Amino acid sequence: MYWRPDAAGTGVEPIYVILSSPYGETNAKGKYSGRDYNSDKAGGPIQDLDWKTATIDREGVDKVKLHTGRFGESPENVVMIDRLEKILKGELQPTDTDKRFYTHEVRELERYRALGIADGTVPENDYEVWNNTHTATLEDYKLSSDETLLYTPEALNSQN
Repeated sequence: MYWRPDAAGTGVEPIYVILSSPYGETNAKGKYSGRDYNSDKAGGPIQDLDWKTATIDREGVDKVKLHTGRFGESPENVVMIDRLEKILKGELQPTDTDKRFYTHEVRELERYRALGIADGTVPENDYEVWNNTHTATLEDYKLSSDETLLYTPEALNSQN
């Protein structure tokens, strides 16, 4: 709640504004991400996962496309998915960023499914679900919320 007292003697009434988060009620703060989230609504407990050992394959790329497709097309995701396709064709060697993006999106899809959210659908409380699953997935892989860990500079600049 934000409260601004009146200016004494001016006749200005106090202003009360209640601010709420689009991410819903939270009960935890990520150790690595620093993000607030609800661990009871994140699609399962935090796992000890390692993105470094990832092998990018067709099945996984299809899962990335399936999951990111639910949010509508974003320039950043288009660039990253194009990179994954080039990796599959042998035209590009995977970078750490590619592996982190790939494993993050696949794991986030698993968390959505664990919550009973059908593939290709956007839940009514989409910001809350995304925040909880996204944050828990960052924690799974021990990542901060720095977007450069999941997106290349080219992808981040594509939104301009």
